[in-house]
Amino acid sequence: MKTELSSTSRTSTVQKAEDRIQLWLFSNWTERVIWTCMIVMGWQWLVMLEPYWYDETLAMSRVFMIVLWGAVMLFPTRFLGRLIIAFPALCYIVYRYLIQFDLWTDGGGKWDRLSQFHPYIWFLLGLWLCCETLIMLLQGKARVIIWLLVQIILFGLLDSFTDEYLWMQVAWIVGSSLIWLICIHYKNMKVQYPNIWRGSIRYPLQMGLLAVFVISLIISVGVSVPEVEPMLTDPYTAWNNRYGDGNNPMSDLMSRVTGSESGTGSRPSTSGYSHSDLELGNGFDMDYLPVMSVNTEMRGYWRGETKEEYTGQGWLKVPNRNFIFEPGEHLSIEDKPAAHVPTRKVKQTITMQNKDSYPVLFGIGAIESVAEMNSADDAVLHWNEEDGVVGYEDENKGHYPTSYALTSRVPMFSDDDLRRASRQLFGTVQEERFQKYLQIPETLPQRVKDLARTLTEGQTNYFDKVKKIEDYLRKQYLYTNAPNLSLRKSEDFVDAFLFEIREGYCDHFSTSMAVLLRSVGIPTRWVKGYAPGTRQIENVSNHELMEQSDDNGAGTYKVTNAEAHSWVEVYMGEYGWIPFEPTPGFSYPRYQQQEEKMPEPQKKEEEKPEETPKEKKPDMKKEEHDAPLPVWLVQGAKWVVIVMAAVVLLLLLWKWRTIGFSLRFFWLFKRNLSYKEQIILHTDLWLSYCRWKGMRKAPHETVREAARRWLEQQEERRPSAAIIVNKFEQAKYGGQPVSESDVQQLKDAIRAYKRSG
Repeated sequence: MKTELSSTSRTSTVQKAEDRIQLWLFSNWTERVIWTCMIVMGWQWLVMLEPYWYDETLAMSRVFMIVLWGAVMLFPTRFLGRLIIAFPALCYIVYRYLIQFDLWTDGGGKWDRLSQFHPYIWFLLGLWLCCETLIMLLQGKARVIIWLLVQIILFGLLDSFTDEYLWMQVAWIVGSSLIWLICIHYKNMKVQYPNIWRGSIRYPLQMGLLAVFVISLIISVGVSVPEVEPMLTDPYTAWNNRYGDGNNPMSDLMSRVTGSESGTGSRPSTSGYSHSDLELGNGFDMDYLPVMSVNTEMRGYWRGETKEEYTGQGWLKVPNRNFIFEPGEHLSIEDKPAAHVPTRKVKQTITMQNKDSYPVLFGIGAIESVAEMNSADDAVLHWNEEDGVVGYEDENKGHYPTSYALTSRVPMFSDDDLRRASRQLFGTVQEERFQKYLQIPETLPQRVKDLARTLTEGQTNYFDKVKKIEDYLRKQYLYTNAPNLSLRKSEDFVDAFLFEIREGYCDHFSTSMAVLLRSVGIPTRWVKGYAPGTRQIENVSNHELMEQSDDNGAGTYKVTNAEAHSWVEVYMGEYGWIPFEPTPGFSYPRYQQQEEKMPEPQKKEEEKPEETPKEKKPDMKKEEHDAPLPVWLVQGAKWVVIVMAAVVLLLLLWKWRTIGFSLRFFWLFKRNLSYKEQIILHTDLWLSYCRWKGMRKAPHETVREAARRWLEQQEERRPSAAIIVNKFEQAKYGGQPVSESDVQQLKDAIRAYKRSG
């Protein structure tokens, strides 16, 4: 007996434990879904912050968001449970990624090791705190809608006034907000009508299917609407069109007041292109006045001058041989890529948008020819075949060409190609030939040279040495246009940046890379010009825009003084001078060999100089949608709409079938029928059903007579038929009023009549 009681007790305990586990797993699912929506929104904010946060911070944040989501799935309503799981995981994530990004050092005491978590741990804790706070605050539909509008406005402003395209992020935020609102509605209904949910999943299932259908319908309609050009230009675009072409009177006035002759270097406190680079390192403010518009077949850096002699404070140009040439002449260059190296010809048309003068013409890489130039008659072009620079000279200063077209030829290569070529070059550089590209001042501190040797130790080719130094500068130093010069003690510009200030802008990074490479015997020259600028997207479909967002995209770019930039070029043997980018936040476009797949058609085009250059045709893909949403999401939404529409149609047909496909069925959708009219209509539909089943009413028969004849051999149907006939006669011929209960009794009788058959 005791054994039976013990067994029963254990069974009861196990059953209770299973019930608790099921309750824990399957309850509070609305909180889990709401938290999932919050995580999705937070992920979109991380995407928006990609250009501004460091790679290691973004990587830590993404992994932590996934861990936080897992903790929420286990403890959706208990903060303590989330804290026990998420906080240790947060610390471990920071530690692992500090190691992965070479930011962790094992030396020092415990406090020194803990201090390395700063500031990354605060970013993740702040992210977690924001999520927890928003979940607490956004408890009502109105608050969720307000938060949605705030996000749409903010992302819309960032999309309009920055270089980022955030359409997809807005779509994810809107979708998450809709699901959030559905969950709030579900919770409210559960509180108001608790009996709906007990023992039945019909209502939740109906609501879920309806929500999926509505969201899918919104997506399908949104991506299927054809693009229509606006009838009126919005004010922001109109302002840019009016004042973004070099005729902006306000821009001219500001140029005169502040002396914005960026080509002459008279404006040291703002960004721009200047002649003198003798003293680098002072802070500046960003100047967003337009410089030029570049229509190009390839995205790239617009190269200006190269300089060779590092003075310890800046750069000097070493005089070398130039010769005069005319537009249309082919220009040869020293140290050009070998004959077997694949290259690509790139045409560019530059239209100036200011009235400044510059000493050079700008173009991608080494210029091969200047096709045409809209300039003064007495303008002179100089070609420096050693540096690949086109110089411009005009007796009347300020008569810089308003536009010019030129052609460049850029080498196509992969990292392995450069690694192989530089391995062959390793240790064989002729110091006499490249003496000026290996020059470093005698006053250069020894610790700079030691750092260069330490970074490149063990590398067997120039390319890997270059990448080591490039990666070191990009990861270990901060970018700012206002470095803290009070930290500087060293007389040498590079030494002060590397060991004292440890922050700066492009001139700091490019000069430091050039000096470090020269310290280990790698020929390097300093280059200045402009970064690519902003692609103009007017009259470009969303799909084309997403397709053209790669590094080598053709198009028209707007370049401002804020894009003034400097980088380095390194000699790579048979590939010539190859650019490298040490400045964080910038990326020099790499031209891969596989992109040059069809050289023959290009040669044919070159044989037809009389033809005007063709406009870039849109990528003719198989009718892909123009929405910046994943293909699977759009296709899935369309299929959901199609399936739901098909199900609704089948249900309507089935309902119509039950009353014999009578057209009177559509009267059911009329909402203002009286109770008598409803009874008569339902009886007519019942007669249509009987006729479809072979029981026809003769014209001379009444409903009662026809029913008596039909049911002579169908005893089981007589009770329900009697109710139908009585209710019909009461509504049709009786003087007594009928009520809603009479209508319901008739419907029940018709339903019973059909079942009994």
